[in-house]
Amino acid sequence: MVKLPLLKPVFAGESGVVTSEHALSSIAGLDVLNRGGNAVDASVTVSFVLSVVQPSLCGLGGDFMAMIYNDGSVKFINGSGWAPEDLEDVIRKKGLSEVPRFGPLSPVVPGFVYGVYEMWRKYGSMEWKELLEMPVRIAEKGLVLSGRLAAAVEEMLSGYHDEATASIFGKGRWERIELKGLAEVIKGLAEYGPEYFYDEVSKDIADYVQSLGGVMKKNDFTSFRPEEAEPLSLVYRDYRIYESPPNSQGITTLMILNQLKDKRLEFDDAGIKRAIKAYEAAYAIRDRYLGDPRFVDVPVERMLSVSAKPNGTRIEDGDTTNFVVMDGKGMVVSGIHSLYYSFGSRITHPKHMIVLNNRASDFKLSGPNSLKPHKRPLHTLSSVIATKNASFSFAFGISGGHYRPQQHFLIITNIIDRGMNIGEAIEAPRFLWDGKQAFAEEGIKAGIKKIRYPGATGVGHGVQLVGRERLAYADIRGDGIAIGQI
Repeated sequence: MVKLPLLKPVFAGESGVVTSEHALSSIAGLDVLNRGGNAVDASVTVSFVLSVVQPSLCGLGGDFMAMIYNDGSVKFINGSGWAPEDLEDVIRKKGLSEVPRFGPLSPVVPGFVYGVYEMWRKYGSMEWKELLEMPVRIAEKGLVLSGRLAAAVEEMLSGYHDEATASIFGKGRWERIELKGLAEVIKGLAEYGPEYFYDEVSKDIADYVQSLGGVMKKNDFTSFRPEEAEPLSLVYRDYRIYESPPNSQGITTLMILNQLKDKRLEFDDAGIKRAIKAYEAAYAIRDRYLGDPRFVDVPVERMLSVSAKPNGTRIEDGDTTNFVVMDGKGMVVSGIHSLYYSFGSRITHPKHMIVLNNRASDFKLSGPNSLKPHKRPLHTLSSVIATKNASFSFAFGISGGHYRPQQHFLIITNIIDRGMNIGEAIEAPRFLWDGKQAFAEEGIKAGIKKIRYPGATGVGHGVQLVGRERLAYADIRGDGIAIGQI
């Protein structure tokens, strides 16, 4: 691999740091840290601001997962939503072979709001209402259509979308998108908590989805709850790598690491061929066993030791955003949230201006990831925290849908095996495998297809502790910034 000079600076400081995919979210998170909030408090604000300023990537209609490091332990918050109760019955009655990728049958119940709230309830220190002041203010002012968001809007308008999505977001470049309806919802959440969304706003969302041919009901929302769980982990070299547990596909990263731990991998033709062999096996094992553990037995230990033949896995991208916050006392949050595809289901509630996810489209009709009432799908969201000698070392997240385990493997090995810092590891050229062939960014010397599209291999954000310094980095492939306390 060619190691190129960094195109975007790494922030270095001795106190709190924030890195995310938009300047406003990073600035808002830093403001919370400066007012005495901890990493979880700042993450609440960061995630809600991202939900306003990155509507193609995430929002109140999406899902949320987070890894939290605090005092030597790592916890996991699962804010991924579940399928509407009647969805399986309708899909089968219609004779469909799969859940549609977009449209009124593609959303699950959004888990973002309750997931973020549950993280704050367990680990936050500031008042909930205070943490939503900045997201409300930004939503009230609206959003200028520019950069990657403008490109996402153009792509969305060229395919399926409802009238509300086009009306709200279909502006010209540098025009302002009005989001007062979304601001009112966040105000309600600030005042009344998640019940406002799941007991009140949910009725409007369910009615609207039904009007378009969907099957969401208010009861699908009111019965939803997030979960806290123990993360999965694996020792790689001298580091313990923590990944998100099922229903997340995080175990796929650990399977890849486990298969390739004996020898440092070179990113040449031979090394990439060896990596792909590990990818094929890991994804095949994932598809054989992984589903919502509330419905199926997920044999984690067996998955880390069993072998499998390739199964023709179709690996697809997804639009996601992530962030990492580390406060002055050493608490770290590696958070990630998503609508899944760009603008999710392409359905937006016209009054509340909430874009709904299309996560139900990842269900199958048989096997461990089969569609069932109130079941969570096999989920692409996951993030990483790594420790060394039981102390925090680094954390990161990256967009990429089903590619994510491969991206995690690359960044982890860039740091541990190649001695890169977090900025170098994220910015370094990448190669990925789509289930049929490999492709790479310029800088990978192997003889495989090269791509140039910015962000096509994911947008990452990370934090690393090096001595007393907290290094924070926001990927050159995205629009974000990494900043910290003085």
